[in-house]
Amino acid sequence: MQNFQHKSQRRRKRGVLLTHEGLERFQTAKLDSEYIDNCGQRYTLEDLRERTGVSTDTLTKVLAGDCRVDKQTLRYCFKAFGLDLNSTDYYIPELTDKSHVIRAQTHMTPYDIAGGPLSVTSPLYVERPRTEKAIYQALEQPGTLIRIKGASRSGKTSMIARIAHESMARGYHPISISFQLAEKKILNDLDKLLQWFCASVSLAMGATPTLDNYWNTLFGSKLSCKIYFEQYLLPMTQRPIVLLLDDVDRLYQHPDVADEFLYFLRNCYEEAKTTEIWQLMRFVTSQTFESYVPLHGINKPPFNIGIEIVGSPKRVRMHCNGG
Repeated sequence: MQNFQHKSQRRRKRGVLLTHEGLERFQTAKLDSEYIDNCGQRYTLEDLRERTGVSTDTLTKVLAGDCRVDKQTLRYCFKAFGLDLNSTDYYIPELTDKSHVIRAQTHMTPYDIAGGPLSVTSPLYVERPRTEKAIYQALEQPGTLIRIKGASRSGKTSMIARIAHESMARGYHPISISFQLAEKKILNDLDKLLQWFCASVSLAMGATPTLDNYWNTLFGSKLSCKIYFEQYLLPMTQRPIVLLLDDVDRLYQHPDVADEFLYFLRNCYEEAKTTEIWQLMRFVTSQTFESYVPLHGINKPPFNIGIEIVGSPKRVRMHCNGG
């Protein structure tokens, strides 16, 4: 009986875990494959199961890094993305000084494993040092505009979260607005859209929306929105505001409204060059390639300005446009 328990304990201790280096190699190869072979779509656990031949439960263990798996499982996972398993990619827990191992599961969340937006501390996020440095430097410029374009599920929302985190660390006030939260009846009406926009920013700043005091049908929606920012929202803070607009492409289903909204953003960008109060603003937008439609605001005026970031999570291209 004792001999059986001893063998059982030895079996339970068998297996390896991914090192941080191994997990990063695997994730980078997976992200490249998603961009090249899967039209930019993130692989689900079911997709990974079919590609690697490893069960979804075991794949979850591999990605989370908190349960031992056998070395052959890791070989299957790596081979599926054209990688050889190296000795630096894994370690045997009971034979390793854990103080020298960066555990892969540190700060992991269910989104990290399942393929959703990554937390700012996730080890699965692929760093882009040069690009991120350029973005953070641009945020120091009053009125800057940064436009992020990429395939669906290519990491745009994760990058937005990182920019928000860095903005807060610099003493700025990041405000994230996702157009996924706007109903279709709002997106189809410029007046409703700009009122929703103003109210969303107000709540994010901890202010009560008071649109009736500033909205004037004679002035129109865009001028009313501009006045609302100038006379109500911006005077209540001295910190730079980083306005992060995610899923802007939802607007493109309503070209006339999208065109007007983008003209409004361009006007705000131009105001920062000459008007002191608008110099508090920084703008970051995010959109997908797939939703492009013939629209003035996408590839020509009014929205061919600022810094544009284009690419997959690994292959990123940047260029600046004039105002």
